Amino acid sequence: MRLGIDFGTTNSSIARYDGDRLFRLGIDPANDNPNVLPSLIYVDRGHRAVVGMRAALEYLKHETGRTVRWEERRVGEIDVVAADMSYVQTVSVLVDTAAHGRLLQYVKTALRDPTYQGTQIFDRFYTLDELIALILYPLKRMAEQAFAEECTGVVIGRPVRFSDEPMVTERAEEILFKAARWAGFQDIRFELEPVGATYHYHRAAPRRQTAFIFDFGGGTLDLTVADVGGSAPPRILATHGVLVGGDDLDRRVMQSLRKYFGAQPRDNREPVPPHLLDLLDNWQTMPLLSRPANLKLLDELKAHCDTDALAALRTLATQNLGFQLFRVIEQAKKQLSDRDSAALDFQVDPITIRETITRAQFERMIQPEIDQVERGIHATLAKSGLAAAAIDVVLRTGGSSAVPVFAALLARIFGEAKLVQMDLLTSVVSGLAVTAQSEGGHLPRCRARYLGKGEPWVGQLRVPSGKPYELYSLRRGAKCYLDSAFVLKRIPVELSGLPTLRTAQADKDRPASELLQFDLARPARIFVAYDATAPRLASWLKGWTLHALPIIVEQSGTERAMRLFYKDVPAGRVALGGNRAEDQRGEILLNYFVVLQAAL
Repeated sequence: MRLGIDFGTTNSSIARYDGDRLFRLGIDPANDNPNVLPSLIYVDRGHRAVVGMRAALEYLKHETGRTVRWEERRVGEIDVVAADMSYVQTVSVLVDTAAHGRLLQYVKTALRDPTYQGTQIFDRFYTLDELIALILYPLKRMAEQAFAEECTGVVIGRPVRFSDEPMVTERAEEILFKAARWAGFQDIRFELEPVGATYHYHRAAPRRQTAFIFDFGGGTLDLTVADVGGSAPPRILATHGVLVGGDDLDRRVMQSLRKYFGAQPRDNREPVPPHLLDLLDNWQTMPLLSRPANLKLLDELKAHCDTDALAALRTLATQNLGFQLFRVIEQAKKQLSDRDSAALDFQVDPITIRETITRAQFERMIQPEIDQVERGIHATLAKSGLAAAAIDVVLRTGGSSAVPVFAALLARIFGEAKLVQMDLLTSVVSGLAVTAQSEGGHLPRCRARYLGKGEPWVGQLRVPSGKPYELYSLRRGAKCYLDSAFVLKRIPVELSGLPTLRTAQADKDRPASELLQFDLARPARIFVAYDATAPRLASWLKGWTLHALPIIVEQSGTERAMRLFYKDVPAGRVALGGNRAEDQRGEILLNYFVVLQAAL
């Protein structure tokens, strides 16, 4: 069985096409539209994760309205080496000790950030691919239960671009690939989300047309020009991505509400500093205002700023009300799609927000986004080499495409008669399911790096000690060594899932002159994780490059840092020395291990 999955910024969905019928699964009965799952994850202190509306309800039940209590907590120790000295550093973090769990939203948006590795949830660090897998896995499981059949193949939708930088988009696709592997998929393919919508429309279009696909979701706007319909397969003429989404529209509304939290001078009192109010743009950053340093600053501002506004700001942050407020904002935005005005009321003492937002006011708020969208439409037409008059039909999909000003924009450019509104939330996944059934979509280049059923590209392992070193897929929580309890506590997301040599801790004293050897069928970058407390490096590691991020391993609550060194090597035999540097005396704590990243 092969499935189509639309992993979205706001909502996710799954579908199957059997060549005759299209099945959209009911995956979240508690949602207004049971065929879509809100892309929400709630992880409790026991690291039990729930998704969708259940995640929202758990958060509202356990977190909203409670008091945030920050305390400094020791989370472990890290061995540190600096110059000619080494020492153990106690690691402490600020922890909200009253929290029952943590809610995550807009996980997909994190793929835009080339520096984002993941997040700490209580005592565990989750890499970004792990977080995405928390959504993909239950989608896969629900489909298998519904059809009583194992699913190994999937086509996952992705934006035209995650970033203006091609390397960021490539990195994002590889992280999605890792997440799908952790979820249990084997044949993993990708298709551009607007192309998915194209295939959905094509399936029922009897005659050939030139279509402009306007796919406006929570995180991105994806645009495509394609010839569709009739007996010939769709022909993609142009694609283009605009980094604007529905969450940007919500942020504009929230910015209009800053006046309730001290953004404007009042009664000769100064406004609250902008850097504090900037934290209100996203409900997930609002709790940062409740940290001790910021609360102290709010107290100091009482002498200069509106005390009522400061009280409202403090309550919003310390009572975890941001998610609830943004839900109210989203509902008002949706109402403006059908009405000329919407009430936005939010009252939790001492916060009293009573606003009537007209559609005209809302459109003025989002004018920068409207301008971005219009530029994107014209850029897509230019890429296709077609004028607006040459477009036969304009297909609107994605929740944000329901905002009337964008429909009016499309009507002004193409003519209202050409506009067709598709199913806003499931047309993309429907087309992905059609693509999956025909084994379409593109195989990602990165797949060659990972262990699978194909020909292994690492072999002929020769270990001087004779111990049975083994290959495994690097993952947080996995054992580092064959013969000890050390596990991986934190790893760079770029290395997650890569083939790794699980070595023997008992070999930590093997001399540098002894050679660990293996064969590579293709060029690769070799990473060696080397004990950070070692006073010197083995000579064979000299000339290797130090990676910016370490690997952290843990045993019985004590964390130890492993410095990462890397080197690019050609295909063929590779020889690495033993763990103990020449003339090194004293105890060595950890043996090294090896991570392999094939060149593409």
